[in-house]
Amino acid sequence: MILAVNIGNTNITIGAVKGKTIVFQARLRTDTTKTSDEYAIDLKMLLAIRDIPTSEIEGAIVSSVVPQVLNALKTALTKLFSKNILVVGPGIRTGLALKVDNPEALGSDRIVDTVAANALFGGPERKTVIVVDMGTMTTLSIVSKEKEFLGGVICPGIRLSQQALAKNTSQLP
Repeated sequence: MILAVNIGNTNITIGAVKGKTIVFQARLRTDTTKTSDEYAIDLKMLLAIRDIPTSEIEGAIVSSVVPQVLNALKTALTKLFSKNILVVGPGIRTGLALKVDNPEALGSDRIVDTVAANALFGGPERKTVIVVDMGTMTTLSIVSKEKEFLGGVICPGIRLSQQALAKNTSQLP
């Protein structure tokens, strides 16, 4: 079983995958003040309440847009599982060509989103795909039918947009 971990600005989303089956999904609040031990306890409890022994975890893959949390969570995963922890970042091979000016600056969340979209909509009748990720920020990413990440847009998410409208307009509460 592999843990897939996405560290976002608001939540850390965790999924356990066995083969092509999603065993469970969970969310933790992203907290830049937590230590690796605190994250290890959180992870161990998530597995325990699902009756999954830590020995069943073969490894983990981590995507992060919160650098302050990445090291603590990676250390927590290493403490718990003593297995390989793969961090999505510059240089990782995904099967997609990154057709943007500065691929090193591309968020790993957008990489994993587009790799997943490519896997879901690939095959002989491949299509160009627009991936929408609605979190703290809303991102739109385009993957061509030739398996190329072409770029996209990052804009405020729904909650941030609502707060900006309420604060900066006179008639929108």
